[in-house]
Amino acid sequence: MKNNFALITGASQGLGLALAEELAKQKFNLLLAALPNENLSDTSERIANDFNVTVDYFEADMTEKSNVIALGEWANNYKVSILINNAGSGGSKRITEVSLEYIEKIIQLNVTSTSMLTKLLLPNLIESKEGYIMNISSMAAFSPMGYKTVYPASKKFIDHFSMGLREELKDKNVSVTVVYPGPMKTNDEVTSRIESQSKFVNLGVVELDEIARMSISKMFKGKRRVVPGRLNRISKFILSVLPSNTKIKMLSNAMRKEIQA
Repeated sequence: MKNNFALITGASQGLGLALAEELAKQKFNLLLAALPNENLSDTSERIANDFNVTVDYFEADMTEKSNVIALGEWANNYKVSILINNAGSGGSKRITEVSLEYIEKIIQLNVTSTSMLTKLLLPNLIESKEGYIMNISSMAAFSPMGYKTVYPASKKFIDHFSMGLREELKDKNVSVTVVYPGPMKTNDEVTSRIESQSKFVNLGVVELDEIARMSISKMFKGKRRVVPGRLNRISKFILSVLPSNTKIKMLSNAMRKEIQA
């Protein structure tokens, strides 16, 4: 299987890069995808040299349908046994103040491109005889909330899409795992947003390499859902027992404070 490739989107930084490095440590060859002008060439070369694996890369804006199709066609030139849909977009803003383009970008990247790329890679994954799909959702999937609005809905889609896919593929030797990270310091902008929130939110931050190790380990064990971080697992349980109105109000108040900070 390790002669095959793992395709990872959003691989130039943050969790995507951590996942790439963790798989490279385990001697998996990599196909990395990310936006242009994010030093993906240098990153690919460094990983290949550091871990003695084969790495190729594809630069594209996945908010464009044609680019997703091109990525899928390119990846299908390789034997792909692992697909990690990590690329995503979000943020905290008042829905009355965002542009239509902002909404479209979140839906295209978090929903449409994930669905399309998975569809395009399925024959390849099935042919591998031992395929794995990891879709990155979010703790935000566990409740609607104001001042994010579109993002949690898009991440809930990932949950439902993945569980349906898992059921369909259970006889095809392709396992589907969903990961629900809490707040992650993936870049300077996101780090600033997280640090402006409460101490409780910051306690839920888990190091990226730890998330990557846990997620990949659970994926290979065929786990259905992964929530990295003990505090995040406690939070998930609390959200599951709170009345809907209570948790929406609580989370929305936290988001309101974030955008006012």
